[in-house]
Amino acid sequence: MDKLDTSQLDILRAYAAGKLGTRAAIDRAGLHDYADLVIGLAQHDLDFPRPTPTPAHEANVARARAILQPRLHHDR
Repeated sequence: MDKLDTSQLDILRAYAAGKLGTRAAIDRAGLHDYADLVIGLAQHDLDFPRPTPTPAHEANVARARAILQPRLHHDR
């Protein structure tokens, strides 16, 4: 992957901050594919964006915790 210019790096930063979707980040930065996006993030020490905390996401997390926490404490 070629070196990124300032505008491409700004796009990666926006993606890492969760302000831009995956497809939009790839297109706007002029990258070839998701692999280039991952490489660009890694080369610039940028994190992957976290999922938006929607009610459905929060419910899934709560359900997973309810299932896993008792098992984790029981195995100690």
